[in-house]
Amino acid sequence: MAARCEAVASESHVAQAARDALSYGNAVDAVVAGVLVAVAESPSVLLGPVQMLVAGAGAGVRAVDGRVRQPGLGVPRPRGFLASEQVPPQARVGVPALPAALAWVLASLGSATPLRVTGAAIERARGRSPERARVLEAFARRGAAALVDDGVVGELTAVAGRSVSGLLTREDLASVRPNIQSRDDQALEPSGVFTVPWRGDVPHDASFTHVVAAADTRGLVAIACYDSPLDGLGVPALGLVAPAFAAPVMRGEARVRPGDPCSAAAPIALRAHHGIADLAFGLAEAHDAESALDAVVRALAQTLTVAAAIAEAPSGRPVAVIREGEAAKALASG
Repeated sequence: MAARCEAVASESHVAQAARDALSYGNAVDAVVAGVLVAVAESPSVLLGPVQMLVAGAGAGVRAVDGRVRQPGLGVPRPRGFLASEQVPPQARVGVPALPAALAWVLASLGSATPLRVTGAAIERARGRSPERARVLEAFARRGAAALVDDGVVGELTAVAGRSVSGLLTREDLASVRPNIQSRDDQALEPSGVFTVPWRGDVPHDASFTHVVAAADTRGLVAIACYDSPLDGLGVPALGLVAPAFAAPVMRGEARVRPGDPCSAAAPIALRAHHGIADLAFGLAEAHDAESALDAVVRALAQTLTVAAAIAEAPSGRPVAVIREGEAAKALASG
């Protein structure tokens, strides 16, 4: 018998967490559970970006922007670095919006409690980093407000604040919010395909970007992408690594406004018609995320099968969940 719900991801432990979550929650719960298990496994995920698309089952078509934000709220502009100077890693640490984005989507579109959704991630983190497990426990209890707990904000600003040539402030962490955008599926392209609306023309190397998607029994479809880079600034007391997403302030150049989102790859899309979402797909580890995703979107517009359309991607590992009537199936490349 065909499955009525399904989850898939570019990382096997994330896929398993998402499938397990479908036993008690909806597609949003499943995708968030998967991202949180990625947080437990990799120290650089929590302080990096997350971007998510959701459609169907009364949710409309939503895009959730949890990209890292430019730091520096509440403090004067620093003098900036000279072009001849080496920019320290502290100056490239941004404001993580991933906790706020996941907390919002759980509260607004999920069906399970944050503690239930975070449970598998906490258990996994305890075997890898007790410090990271404590951060996840705080998130389960307090949501995004966990980042302004004294023990957390103090460690983050100690390694990336102004005293060490960084820009991160307590105000940054207290004020960060996800950007939520809604779309009427009647206003989508004729193909019904929807990508993140803030995509720009700047190409991104998504070699460290991963994807998780899910479809539930009630017609809700969700997909998210997150980054797991190998490099970054360590925050040992929290078991975390802060990846480089922020723009340093350079002397003689305009400063990127604090609070602005930092550019990140978003190789994800979904398809919806008349309130029914039937497809979510993404490309993990794509060298050129935008062109690879666009190739798939163009192929879908030619009414190719999903498998044939995804095969048109010049790079990346495909991840897709497909709904056909009452059944759902997964497609992923190893």
